[in-house]
Amino acid sequence: MASRYLSLWQITIAVLLLCCLSGCALFKSGESPGRGCYQNLNQLLVHTELKKVFADIALELCTEQCDGCAEPKRMVCRADGSTTVESTGEISPQTIMVTDFVDLQSLLPNQQGLLMGELMRGSLNGQCCYRILQAEFSSFFRLSEKGLVVLSRNANDIKQTSYRQPECIVGTYSFMNNKLVIFVRRISTVTGRISKIVMREIDYRCDGSKVTYKVR
Repeated sequence: MASRYLSLWQITIAVLLLCCLSGCALFKSGESPGRGCYQNLNQLLVHTELKKVFADIALELCTEQCDGCAEPKRMVCRADGSTTVESTGEISPQTIMVTDFVDLQSLLPNQQGLLMGELMRGSLNGQCCYRILQAEFSSFFRLSEKGLVVLSRNANDIKQTSYRQPECIVGTYSFMNNKLVIFVRRISTVTGRISKIVMREIDYRCDGSKVTYKVR
């Protein structure tokens, strides 16, 4: 009889241990519940090094990096017959127009789009030595049925004599399921042709109050 009770007790202990081990395994595999951030885009952007993201985008959009080549220089002959290279003091950087970024769903810049537009302008100026003209997306551009950015009827408004470089940078973004996708297009204001597209995906992961992300 005692042996029977002992056997039942051993079975109970074994079942309890099995349940505990199963629970631990489920908890471990369930660590990814922290994947859901349940935070809005503004809160997530606080944890993001956006300046670096847009600096990298600018480098891909540059025709050439800012290394002093935008500053004209001249050869100067000295009285002793030697020569030296001096700056003319005149800088003639390439001019490009940059719009505020708009949400692909609403086509409105919102607070995030305004921030991205400013970061894009600052990065293009710092990384590429571009002279920047600012514009609103809705004033000059619209989205076609195929999703491509095309020039609007007001395109002629940006073809002014003061706008010497007929190119523009147009940015859009989309945020869904803890993922921010940024699209930046370099477009000819004359033909409407897209010469360059740069995309970045930022995947967010949250564990309590800790926010991490990966840029691709």
